[in-house]
Order: sequence, then structure tokens, then C-alpha cells
Amino acid sequence: MAMSANNAQSWMASVMRGGRGLKVSAYSRENPPRPAKRLELYDFEGCPFCRKVRDVLTELDLEFIERTCAKGASTKRAFVVEQGGQSMFPYLIDPNTDTRLYESEDIINYLMSTYSPGRSAIGRALSPIDTASSMSASIVRPRGSKVRDGLGERDQPPELLELYNFEASPYCRKVREAMCELNLDYVVKNVGKGSKRRAEFKALAGRVMVPYLVDPNTGTQMFESDEIVAYLEKTYG
Repeated sequence: MAMSANNAQSWMASVMRGGRGLKVSAYSRENPPRPAKRLELYDFEGCPFCRKVRDVLTELDLEFIERTCAKGASTKRAFVVEQGGQSMFPYLIDPNTDTRLYESEDIINYLMSTYSPGRSAIGRALSPIDTASSMSASIVRPRGSKVRDGLGERDQPPELLELYNFEASPYCRKVREAMCELNLDYVVKNVGKGSKRRAEFKALAGRVMVPYLVDPNTGTQMFESDEIVAYLEKTYG
């Protein structure tokens, strides 16, 4: 029963977002951006402003490094302060253009202008509604905002874990929350509907189903959100 309630709550958070972070934009389907270096996003799962940025990263079909910065991740939070002067999230680093940005709206405008033709006037006008729905989703699903006791200063595994994911998936959300609470960084391989990366994913995993975790530190590759969370807890908890 508890597991079913957990799934239902995560589904509700996705419903609150009205389909954002589900599919790749028409432009990015035909012109998928593949920057030479991975972008890095310092954020945490429960933050509504961070969610808005992750939605856009899915829609642009961009791969990135997720630097989990839930409350208690002191080393990474200190790094963000050192870099930009504020403990504020999301914080984006794009090594391809040497760009560093706070503020979800500034980050979204930057991503849209750098990796697509730009943000539409309608998108800008609907920004307050987008923020409100993201805040509602965080109220419904506040998980992923705090690191577990004793894990705030953890050493990261030698190699980054990889998560095949799209932001709107309620099952991916459960895994992302666990990664935040365990203070684990990872590579996000976005495979929203229409992603050109889906062919690569199918060749690797045999089918397209998310979430799918790859842990190069143990040679583990696996589907199913609850099994992935149990694996993460056992291996890194």
C-alpha cells in the first residue's frame, strides 16, 4: 500500500506540470544539440525553480551532469557560493561557452537561445503560470530536498552513475529523489519522447523504458524504479 501511495503521489506531481518535461521540442527533434562538453546543473529535486530548468533540458534533448545540492550537501553548496557568491539554486555551468548562471528564467532564456532558435514570446508570457504549477508540484511532492544524515560530506563514486530519464516521468522522479537524498551526482541521459538518443538507448538496453540506471563502478545496469532505489540504498546508503 505504501509503495502504491508513493507512486500515486509522484504521478500527481507530473499531472500538476501538465506535460512539461515529457517530449522533445519539434526543433530539437530535427536538430538535437550535442555540445562537446556536458553542461552541469547544481540543483535539487524538490526545488520548483530547478524543475523548470530540468523540464527545458529534457525538451531540448540535452544531456547534463546533475550535481545534487539538497540541503546538507555542504561541499557542493559551498562550491556554488564560491563560484557565484550566493547559495541559490539552480546554478548552471556551461563549459562550452564559459557561462555561469543563477535564476531559472535566466538559465532557461540562455538554454533556449544557445541550443535552439530562442524562447517564444508565448513561453515568456506563460512563465508565471509555469512557476505556479511547478510550485504546486513541489507541494504535492516535497521529496528530494534534504540529504540523509551522515551523507552530507560523502565522497562521490570514482565514476559518475548514468540515468536514462525524462523529467515528467513519475518513476524517474523517485530515482532522482533518492539520488538527491543520498547526495549522489550522476549523468542525466535525457530520452524524452522524440529524442534522437532513444536509438542509442534501445541498442544499449534492448528496449526504451525509463528509468534505466547504469553504474560503471559495479557494472550494474537495471530498469524499474523501486529496484533501482533499493540498489542505490544498498550500495550507497
